[in-house]
Amino acid sequence: MADRAAPGAMRWVGLALFLGTGFLYAVSGLVAPLWGLAVLWVIWVVLAVVLIRWWRGNPWKVLAIPFAAAAAWAIVLYVGETIFGWTA
Repeated sequence: MADRAAPGAMRWVGLALFLGTGFLYAVSGLVAPLWGLAVLWVIWVVLAVVLIRWWRGNPWKVLAIPFAAAAAWAIVLYVGETIFGWTA
């Protein structure tokens, strides 16, 4: 029974963590200009669509989406700071 419950639990953990990354994206407006924030939200929405599509077929992959979202957020802000001079 526990083996069948684990994938379902991982879906919900992945969803909760992904929604938590939304906070990172929301507060990025303190550093990124409006167009940079728009790029970040496009990435977040695309990852949300991927999460929804993987929800039933690939429950363990859903757990990877929040980590991809956090990595994308860090990369965009790093590139913005390095190339475009974004600062808080």
